Amino acid sequence: MLKSLTSLKKLKSKSLMAAGILSTTVLMTGCLDDLETPETPPAAYISIYQGSPDAPAMDIYANANKVNNYPLNYSEVLAYSPFYIGERTFKFSTFNSATSLLEKDFTLEEDAVYSMYVMDEVDNLNAILVEDSWNDPVADSAQVRLIHLSPDTDEVYLKITEVEDPVTGPVAFGSATEFSDVISDIYTVEVKSVETDETLLTANSIELRGNRVYTFVLKGLSSSSEATTKRDLQLITNYINYY
Repeated sequence: MLKSLTSLKKLKSKSLMAAGILSTTVLMTGCLDDLETPETPPAAYISIYQGSPDAPAMDIYANANKVNNYPLNYSEVLAYSPFYIGERTFKFSTFNSATSLLEKDFTLEEDAVYSMYVMDEVDNLNAILVEDSWNDPVADSAQVRLIHLSPDTDEVYLKITEVEDPVTGPVAFGSATEFSDVISDIYTVEVKSVETDETLLTANSIELRGNRVYTFVLKGLSSSSEATTKRDLQLITNYINYY
């Protein structure tokens, strides 16, 4: 859960009510002066990232409610949206198809903020739910973490060449690190093997701006040479503090 209630309230104020995910009803009693607006139901907030390199474009459902209006393709992300709390069955299917690729239950807690990651190759498709916990971002630093979604890559860690200590600890496939503070600047970012300390990927001129929360996504396959599915590093912005 967010460590700052202020951040949660800001996130709520920016979240759009996704059709069919969470809705409220306005009751009219005959004149505008009597308009009653009920309280918004308790909710959890989830972003969804499609990290399966060979999976087709997807439709996603929470119980019977469709989550996305457009097909979710590999390396695309749905922004945080509110979901009913409690146990929810998420179904991942090929776009415009009733055939399910994966169904999995997750328990959502009130006011919790999560990222859901679809992962692994389609024959072993899986999804994980990671609770997002960050401090209120400040102007002179960013907060970053690493999520490991490359199924044929062993444990890794994230290193910034301009910073002495690693940014993250070791992380295995299907896991995420905690968020760490990094002074806002332009950096060279490396993904390094825990076992050999070899640099597996290098990303140059990565700007980490203040008042922001980021996730680095290690995605794709080390065995692939295709531009769309090879192992790569992607940067996603989770949150911007505009206040």
